[in-house]
Amino acid sequence: MANATRLNVTMPVRSVTVHLPAPPRFQVISHGLQGPPGTLSPEILAQVAEASQATHQIDSVLAALTDAISYHGGMIAAQEDAQP
Repeated sequence: MANATRLNVTMPVRSVTVHLPAPPRFQVISHGLQGPPGTLSPEILAQVAEASQATHQIDSVLAALTDAISYHGGMIAAQEDAQP
């Protein structure tokens, strides 16, 4: 903790020292092999394709649920309107 920030607080009865670690001086941006700019690895392209397919499946399930709710809501409303 050579580059830490040190804060001393002195109170009438006791003294407290707080050590705050210094922020990191470097970051890892990437690792592994890097291709030409703008290209993605085959693994990433496969993940994107899977995510796209899952999104389409979710969209179709949500559309089916929305249609079912609308249908049943309409049926309930029609039954309420038919009753005297």
